[in-house]
Amino acid sequence: MKKNILSIICAAAAMTAAVSCANKENTEPETPSRSPMQFSAGTPALADFSSDVKTAIGEDGMSVLWSEDDAIGIFDTKINKFDLIDGAGTSKGRFSGFALPETQLYALYPYDETASISGSTISAILPSVQYSVADGTFDTMLNPAVAKPDASNNLAFDHVAAMLKITIDGGISSAVKSISLAADKSLAGAYTVDMSQDTWSAVAASSETPVSVSLTGKDGANLAADPYYLVILPGTYSNLTLTVTLADGTAATGTISNLTVAARDIKAETITLGDFEQTEFGFAPTEDLTFSYKGQSKEYTVNASVGTAWTLTADSEDVTLSATEGTGTQLVTVTLPYSKYIYNKEYTLTLKTDGQTDITRTVSQNACVNVPNMDGTLTANNANVMLETVDRFKYGTFIWKISNVNLTGGCINIQAYSDDTVTPTEGRQSPYMMMRYGSNISNMAAGGSINISNSWNASIIACFGYDNGWNDASDENITCPLANLPSSVNDVTEIKLILTPSTRTGVDGNGISANILTRQIYINDQLVLNNHDGSTWNNKNVPVDIWQGKSTHPGFQWVFGLSNTDESDPASGSMTIDSFEYIPYSAQ
Repeated sequence: MKKNILSIICAAAAMTAAVSCANKENTEPETPSRSPMQFSAGTPALADFSSDVKTAIGEDGMSVLWSEDDAIGIFDTKINKFDLIDGAGTSKGRFSGFALPETQLYALYPYDETASISGSTISAILPSVQYSVADGTFDTMLNPAVAKPDASNNLAFDHVAAMLKITIDGGISSAVKSISLAADKSLAGAYTVDMSQDTWSAVAASSETPVSVSLTGKDGANLAADPYYLVILPGTYSNLTLTVTLADGTAATGTISNLTVAARDIKAETITLGDFEQTEFGFAPTEDLTFSYKGQSKEYTVNASVGTAWTLTADSEDVTLSATEGTGTQLVTVTLPYSKYIYNKEYTLTLKTDGQTDITRTVSQNACVNVPNMDGTLTANNANVMLETVDRFKYGTFIWKISNVNLTGGCINIQAYSDDTVTPTEGRQSPYMMMRYGSNISNMAAGGSINISNSWNASIIACFGYDNGWNDASDENITCPLANLPSSVNDVTEIKLILTPSTRTGVDGNGISANILTRQIYINDQLVLNNHDGSTWNNKNVPVDIWQGKSTHPGFQWVFGLSNTDESDPASGSMTIDSFEYIPYSAQ
């Protein structure tokens, strides 16, 4: 959208969904489940269908204008992109796309492919890096708004974030390169909106390390003269610090002691800054050094005099840097993937320039398990030593890399467990399944154990099962040449499981059909078990794991470590879990 600053603050917040179709048609093919649909959107002041919104058109009378490439998101069970097909350059537009009919739908502006929905709760991200453009407006991908369609597919959008309007006391005569604002809690980042409420407001999704917000120019340009506008999450904040960096590399700070903003608010603050001084070469001070185990991006400011060239490196390939070299003061985004470590992992960033001592900064990422292990080494003293993942998983590839295995009793144990409390109205959705590898392992209590010691090594047994959906385990396809497997449990270096959704169709007249989970298991990169193929099921033909018949199952947590094989063989010894890697399932 093209918009004047006041009109986007107020009017865009109340965008009423409209109908449209300019000179293009949505060409996405119709799927068997989703049907073509159109929605109307426009500003309340100009639309025929008004809504009871809590914002107004800006005093200058300028309205929100749709731009040719605008898009909104329509949620059914996921977000679907709806493109503007009519109304570009006007305050009313029509959007076209595909969604599930006969489903409660919700809308989000702007469209964000990473946004998701669970029940009536939308999850999205308010960018922590925001852009100002030369004409004094801000980036169109800010100031999120949501809506529910009415019976005629009209949308009355309402802003769920707040606006902070900042004026510098006395003004600034030099060009401003960037400003940043930090507080005692997250000003931006991941948020949720509960669409079942009477009024909608963004709520920070996590209480982890606070997310600051910064304003910079598009394509490296300087900021226009104040006032400056930041879109922030609603909330009550204290001890806010504003940092203004000029094009010459000097910077000054000011403070806001307290700030309370609600959704749709436009809060004006005048800030008194200290003296502008040349910042010493290095990283700008920050407390935001801890990353979520889910993977996260954070911004850090490299301070350097104008014309000073520098390089930035990380000590691990896990770390992605938006810039590895630059000149002068610059924002750098540091991104970490989903953590694969069972301990809190530290990474070191190193900043270098000629004639200066290297500057380092250490960031850390939380472990992927509920109780982090100090160094990844598990030691069993005649008792189980097991770890549990923070997240739940349905499908995907799971890889455990292991070293320094020295077991004198018990076994390596990996199990996926779903408790009864997740969906209490439906009861247990999936009994747990298990893979145990070691010596003297007793058969499982339920169908599905496989004892390969008879044809291999009498002291090593691999058991897979205990999920009540394995009919006759002897029909499992063990494809790995047994001679290629490690002759001792102490030689295990990697275990990989690939879990894939499929459908089971009943035979022999039983008419059973259900969603299922099939798997492949590798030990030291050797395929041991494969029930991935086959869609039919009976007592003697390609047994497959029952997943469940309802698509709402949230998945299960992985529990892994060292455990007893039975009462007579308690766990003893140790091993190091170097990493637990999760690769999401893709139908492709």
